[in-house]
Amino acid sequence: MERHFHHDLHTLEDRLSEMAGRAETALIKSMEAVKTRDSSLARQLFQEDQAIDKLELEIEDRCLSFLGLQQPVARDLRLVVASIRISNYLERIGDHAVNIAQSAIKLSGIPAGKPLEDLPRMAERTVAMLRDSVSAWLSGNAALAREICERDQEIDAYKAQIYATLTSAMLHEPEIVPRALEQVLVSRNLERVADLATNIAEEAIFVTEARVIKHHAEEQSSGPATRPGSSAR
Repeated sequence: MERHFHHDLHTLEDRLSEMAGRAETALIKSMEAVKTRDSSLARQLFQEDQAIDKLELEIEDRCLSFLGLQQPVARDLRLVVASIRISNYLERIGDHAVNIAQSAIKLSGIPAGKPLEDLPRMAERTVAMLRDSVSAWLSGNAALAREICERDQEIDAYKAQIYATLTSAMLHEPEIVPRALEQVLVSRNLERVADLATNIAEEAIFVTEARVIKHHAEEQSSGPATRPGSSAR
């Protein structure tokens, strides 16, 4: 029974790791499609999103079966509960990659303009946040997870800067409005991916320390989390 218990947990972590890898790859490819104006590459991501959706359903099913059959407690219970939420965050990241791919398709049909340097920088930082948040989750590194939460402010600043730059440019060059609006949408999707990466980091802290820090809960109470499995082990 003990062997099955740990085997099921490792399988769950493996599937989540695979899903995270697919979501990260989809995000990178969507930005590559924007950069290279490759509508063919962008369309490939629609099929990849279906694979990510399928993994979310599989992980949710595994988690529910594990809860019913193994009845985990403490850290193991938190891990399973958090896994359900993380798979949902990763599925939504896949959706944002598709949104960016749709912008890439539209941009490929619009005359190219002056490169917007802040956009690829924002994408690079966002992908790094996602990669590190999953690493913090898998390794149980709460210190790294807290650092990731702080990095979300940098992504917000990029989004604000891009919005200000493009808004000013559109006032002086009305002909760039279609292109600029799509670039604003891309930055908005990247900002939401960063928010979801932050959520994954918060789950890493929840599993490792039995503390809830989302919605600033840690600032409002010095005690441990009150969610299921909050008795640390």
